[in-house]
Amino acid sequence: MAVLHRKEEKIEVVLSKLPKDYTDEQFVETFIQLYSKDWGKIKANYIKQSQDKEPGTVITMPKPELYLKSVLTVYLENLNKKG
Repeated sequence: MAVLHRKEEKIEVVLSKLPKDYTDEQFVETFIQLYSKDWGKIKANYIKQSQDKEPGTVITMPKPELYLKSVLTVYLENLNKKG
């Protein structure tokens, strides 16, 4: 089950609001401003995974900030492959 729906579309909107030399932190901040409900879902999913785990089990989802940075990295890699 996808945590973030319509990722590519949302990433493109966020990137359109940022300067060319943006940082990962600026990307995350802008995403949160534009998509606060999605940010809440990402955080809730992470919290649920960390609460539901058995002792010694590894949480498979990265922390919310790292999740967004990872989504951005994958998007940019795919964009570079196409272009």
